[in-house]
Amino acid sequence: MTLDLFELLDACETLSDELIESNNQTHQQALHRRLANCLEAMEAELEKPLPPYLMQHLTVEKLVDTQPQHLAGDSELLRQYCYALTQVLISQKQAAEINRTLNALLFELLNMLIEDLLLPRFEKSIKD
Repeated sequence: MTLDLFELLDACETLSDELIESNNQTHQQALHRRLANCLEAMEAELEKPLPPYLMQHLTVEKLVDTQPQHLAGDSELLRQYCYALTQVLISQKQAAEINRTLNALLFELLNMLIEDLLLPRFEKSIKD
């Protein structure tokens, strides 16, 4: 069973929330691996055209002009940052204090990615 983009975003949000609250290193490692899997699957989903049911979720009456509030100019680059961080964290080559900081950074980047991908992109057209 494959997950659609919104299901993957929901899974990433749940996993990142769980990660930031966990103090157990073994549990964190499992969460890092699951996040990496979701981020890998998301890469393929971002390359596909959006299905109509997802387009409906990203369609509003009137679009509000918003500027991205993050470093990455696009969602794929932000996804790559998140994936790279999971790989660093999976390697376990840094001190516990560095891991805590990297987990916090991963949490923030994932939230930016999720927020960016859930922003409305389409405006309803007016039909005569």
